[in-house]
Amino acid sequence: MFLTIRQYLFFFFLVVFIFSFSSCVSSKKLIYLNDLADSTATTIKNSQTSFANLIQKNDQLSITVGGSNTADLLVLNSGNGMVQGGAATTIGSVFGYLVEADGTIKIPYLGKIQAAGLTRIELESFLTEQFKVYTKNPVVNVRFLNYSVSVLGEVNGRGGHFSMTNERMTILEAITMAGDISEFGRRDNILVIREVNGERKTARVNLLSKDIFNSPYFYLKTNDVVYVEPVKAKFISRSGIPQYLTIVAVGLSLLLTIINLRR
Repeated sequence: MFLTIRQYLFFFFLVVFIFSFSSCVSSKKLIYLNDLADSTATTIKNSQTSFANLIQKNDQLSITVGGSNTADLLVLNSGNGMVQGGAATTIGSVFGYLVEADGTIKIPYLGKIQAAGLTRIELESFLTEQFKVYTKNPVVNVRFLNYSVSVLGEVNGRGGHFSMTNERMTILEAITMAGDISEFGRRDNILVIREVNGERKTARVNLLSKDIFNSPYFYLKTNDVVYVEPVKAKFISRSGIPQYLTIVAVGLSLLLTIINLRR
């Protein structure tokens, strides 16, 4: 006995409903921090040090020195290039100072200075004290020239190498710069690769959980690599077939199977 058209339609819409319901349930995997309460406050512990980047070997640093005595700065600047900015006169290298393999940088008049292992602020304080011998009221500014991270994998935009504008970039900001995670990227298993003093470390972070705020990988460090791996359903996206057409095809296939079994 053959099924009536009404029965065919019933089974077809039943299949569509099941697929749609399954899609709605899995959508929770697309919502960042979905276990976070509607109203909450998070205290950042050790906020000044939790994201501080230590200077490492092969880092490129911009170091400028200003002061109230222009004549002193001109002497200090000999052979090193002078930078004029408004009323301020500074000295420094346009190309930056390379942190050598032994962790030192070569500063005019000061010679080799140990830089690796210090934070940017610590190096500024040290150099300020050293330059007091040569000029009055020195003001030292240290900046990273190679401050960047890489994002690759299942992102909507174009993954790649991104310069960091400050020392407090979060993993969420880095992913935003890459165009956000695509529908077929795993948000619960983001891989972060970090190298510190020649040691490479890896960690997995879950962007669906509020626990990410407590992770040492929430704030990125220079040269971090963020990889978003694809979900198993990625092949559907690559096939170029819209999801609703896939559902229709499955439904029709089920109907044909039922018809053949009834004959």
